[in-house]
Amino acid sequence: MYRITIFFENAWWFILASFILTLLWPTSQIQAQESWKISDCIDYAMENNLDLNMKYNNIESQEVSLKESKANILPNLNFGSNLELNFGRNVDGNDNSVTYDPTLSQNYYLNSSFTLFQGMVKKNGIRFSKYLLKASEQGAEVEKNQLVFKILSSYYTVLYSQGLRDVAESQVGLSKMQFDRMQKLVEVGKESPITAQDLESQWASDRLSLTKAQNQYNKTILELKQLLRLKVEQSFAIDTNTTQELILNASNNVDSIFIRAKDILPQLKQQQMLLGASEKNLAIAKGGVYPSLNMNAGYSTGFYDQNSLTYGKQLEENQNQWVGLSLRVPIYNRAVVSSDIKRKRIALKDQKLLFEKQKEALYIEIWNAIEDLQSAEKEYQSSQELHDFSELSLKNVTKKLEKGLANTTEFETAKQRYISAQANLLKSKLVYVMRYQMLTFYQTANWNHLY
Repeated sequence: MYRITIFFENAWWFILASFILTLLWPTSQIQAQESWKISDCIDYAMENNLDLNMKYNNIESQEVSLKESKANILPNLNFGSNLELNFGRNVDGNDNSVTYDPTLSQNYYLNSSFTLFQGMVKKNGIRFSKYLLKASEQGAEVEKNQLVFKILSSYYTVLYSQGLRDVAESQVGLSKMQFDRMQKLVEVGKESPITAQDLESQWASDRLSLTKAQNQYNKTILELKQLLRLKVEQSFAIDTNTTQELILNASNNVDSIFIRAKDILPQLKQQQMLLGASEKNLAIAKGGVYPSLNMNAGYSTGFYDQNSLTYGKQLEENQNQWVGLSLRVPIYNRAVVSSDIKRKRIALKDQKLLFEKQKEALYIEIWNAIEDLQSAEKEYQSSQELHDFSELSLKNVTKKLEKGLANTTEFETAKQRYISAQANLLKSKLVYVMRYQMLTFYQTANWNHLY
């Protein structure tokens, strides 16, 4: 009886110590390789994610488009030269007479044109490009946030699967301890061999559960490595020593959070920029109904082989300069301009509706985030109560077993309930932490709270 009492006292402290460590954070395995905090995962992904780098390339492309639109308001300047060998009837460039002799001529010209007025098309084009550039920048921020959310979800999935694995390891260790104790009692004739066989079967079942938990953990690690674009051979482990303080009973109001979020979150800023771009795109189309006024200027000179003057002298004496204005008044263009204006108006209406739709989606997201946080808080509190009662129940059954008032089946049932309660408590805690971090993002528009 003394040996049994000593065993169950040791078994109880083994269970309690293992599960308390699991509750704080699953840290059963000491990794030889350097562990990654969630901030490390985020920083690495920001540098190596392909979709995000494509967004950066789009920003650079929009910057080029903006520079091009600004340069478009400046005059152009072109230089050219013609070399002609004429046969048969042609005009002699020296005296403008008709000649049938072969002639060789060469001309040089330099010309420039400048748009004085074009219905504000070019200025609106600059504003259009600015809006698109800002929209691209906000689009990159949206992509960043989506990437962080994926990492956050995957990271906590790994923590949960690791916690379940650690619980399974504790269960295997306890089952082995029970079997070894019972085997010794069978050897001295104090217990039936059938009881030892039942415990051995339970030990084997627990080892199978551990194998499944380990496989699930390996799968979640693989998914996180793939998300980070790590190499297959690269060692990887997450940091499980970081504790997260739980802030319970936090009051949150949907409207107050939304009022702040709609001014700071990039998805709405992006839609605002796209709305501004649509307005300027319509203004560009309307500019097509206005007259356009252009100024032209140029310089030319030439050389003719029938002239007795030298090449350089001819270029000096044949110089010609000009300047002029050209006016274009659109009267009828087969409804091209009016149709373009109508299409741009429809596109502007669609963009306004899309902006409102995005605001409505954000409101619903915040609403759901608050509800999810409240549900997670209630689930965590219930899981904590279940854990405490299961712990007390296991402690009482252990004492009864020491006194011979309970059998091993009752002890095993109490142990399984405590293990299940421990897993539920770990899950509810991780879910609550992740929900809280998501709601914090809606309030701050950044992920600084993860660092």
